Amino acid sequence: MESESSLNPPESSAKMRLAEGQEVNLGCGTLILIALIVLIFSRSKTGDLEREIEGLRTEIRELKTAVEGQSVRLQELQNTLTKPKAE
Repeated sequence: MESESSLNPPESSAKMRLAEGQEVNLGCGTLILIALIVLIFSRSKTGDLEREIEGLRTEIRELKTAVEGQSVRLQELQNTLTKPKAE
């Protein structure tokens, strides 16, 4: 078996550490850049979702109004049916 020092000579291990340090710095910058890009493009999707949610809220309000109207009409019909007949 080869010794560990022959697998990693001192010069190459220093270069690897330098390269690893550069990769980490590049990685952090890249992640920040990716996060900014995602933030910029996700705002357009967020706007679409907000419009869709507002449309759904409008539909819900309309349905509530319709249900309230039907409830009033049912109450009127029930009152009509339960009135004593005038003889």
